Amino acid sequence: MQFLNAVTANAYPSAGMVLLIGLVVVFAVLLILTFVFWMFGKVVGSKNDTASSPAPVQRPVVAAAPAVIPHTDDVPDEVVAVIAAAVAAMSDGTTRYAIRRIRPAASANTRSAWAAAGLLENTRPF
Repeated sequence: MQFLNAVTANAYPSAGMVLLIGLVVVFAVLLILTFVFWMFGKVVGSKNDTASSPAPVQRPVVAAAPAVIPHTDDVPDEVVAVIAAAVAAMSDGTTRYAIRRIRPAASANTRSAWAAAGLLENTRPF
């Protein structure tokens, strides 16, 4: 019985030391890997920054007449403004576009997106 007590009494301090050394080694390696990947990002990023990039193309500014969009009660004015801005941003400046009508897209199914995703998830074959 004395032998068992001597073994267990000596095992606890060494187990604590093994645990402490293991934690220190793991976190030290993680810090070193973080630093290595950070430096790799800096080196690769600096090579991309120094590469010759073409100068941005200056588009001619064309003063467009204010577009008259028929007002619909189901589409808010902010949505109309965003759609008109997106069309203007996508144009090359030489072609004139006119927005004739804005209406919501007709949906093929009547379920909400969450209901359709749930149905798809639950009926997927194994």
